Amino acid sequence: MRYSPSVENPIRGIAVGTSTRLHVLRSPFLQAVLKSGLLAPDDLIGVLSMYNPEQVAAAEPLQVATFLVRKKLLTKFQAMQLLSGRTQGFLLGPYKIREGIRQDRVGMVFLAEHSESKEVVVVKVLPTDRVTDDTVYKPFLQEARLASRVDNPSVARVLDIGVYNGTHYVVCEHVAAPTLDKVVAEKGPLSPHIAAQVVAQVAVGLMNAHARGLLHRDVKPANVALLPDRRVKLIDLGLTHLLDNPWAKVTKRINLKEYAEEIAHIPPEQAWGCELDARSDIYSLGSTAYYLLTGQHPFPGGATQMMTERQLKGVPKPSLVRPEVPRELDELVQKMGAKDPHERFQTAGALVAAMQPWLPMAEWAALGIAAPTPEEKRPATATAPALRTRGLFGRIADALGRLFGR
Repeated sequence: MRYSPSVENPIRGIAVGTSTRLHVLRSPFLQAVLKSGLLAPDDLIGVLSMYNPEQVAAAEPLQVATFLVRKKLLTKFQAMQLLSGRTQGFLLGPYKIREGIRQDRVGMVFLAEHSESKEVVVVKVLPTDRVTDDTVYKPFLQEARLASRVDNPSVARVLDIGVYNGTHYVVCEHVAAPTLDKVVAEKGPLSPHIAAQVVAQVAVGLMNAHARGLLHRDVKPANVALLPDRRVKLIDLGLTHLLDNPWAKVTKRINLKEYAEEIAHIPPEQAWGCELDARSDIYSLGSTAYYLLTGQHPFPGGATQMMTERQLKGVPKPSLVRPEVPRELDELVQKMGAKDPHERFQTAGALVAAMQPWLPMAEWAALGIAAPTPEEKRPATATAPALRTRGLFGRIADALGRLFGR
């Protein structure tokens, strides 16, 4: 099978009979494709039967693979796996693996497609050593099932939980948008009002999760996707129960930069294996807010230095790095990121109430928040003490035009 820029498929021929058409599939590579379950015989016969069966059978595997990729019958990822001799692991129940995305602290993550609905989803394959430990796996299953009931626009949905040929997996909504760590790395810190809008939406997502008894345990920029219209999606809700204590293997990984990245936003109490609650997620969101506003972690440096400083002090003011950050956001970040959990917002609902000016109007109705009165819409002319009596975050007259920039 040869290709040239001017002739897409130079193999010529005609289909004669059923036996001849099936003869097309005798190529070892095509047999591997069939064994993988990615394509049925009819799929291959339909696209190859017009070509000379002898030429198809004699073609190099790379040529056949390239042809099938061009015809969009295989993805590049699938073709490369097949060419390397792998014929298993492409199917997980009704899900067909299309691409490898990453390996994270929970497991291998793939882009997949439902074989019937054709919905594109994310499939997370869980590590064997964790799922065989009932003390870990049973609580994980309970949380994942609870997470599947969380229906909020700011949270990526858990769609399915299954086992296929001994492989445990979780299926989640595919969010085709970059995560905040990549956004900041590429474009720099967010403007204060956009950062506040993002944090406010994540707070709403956490409020809904906490209402069902769910903690996230790993709120960080890499677990928040930013859509083009500035909506956000909190990723991996209900999927972090399989995480090891992030400090448990510190002796082996203490100097690794990537390990410092992993623990950059965990609360002080999580580092030492203490009991977590809603305030722990709030701390991580405050640390994330600091990063969005400054482009820096609150406590830079190696893992030891990072954890030591976190035990001694709370998340600092973002304005120390970026003077244009307004006082309101400084105070919010510091309250979220207080070292002592008792000094933080005690619930995600309290945080959402404090961040009301940064929520889009649609969220107000969904949360039952009243729209501003004509008096509140009037330009603020009161003295500073008078403004404080309205509440630190109640200056909606100033905020509407400046902060609802959607």
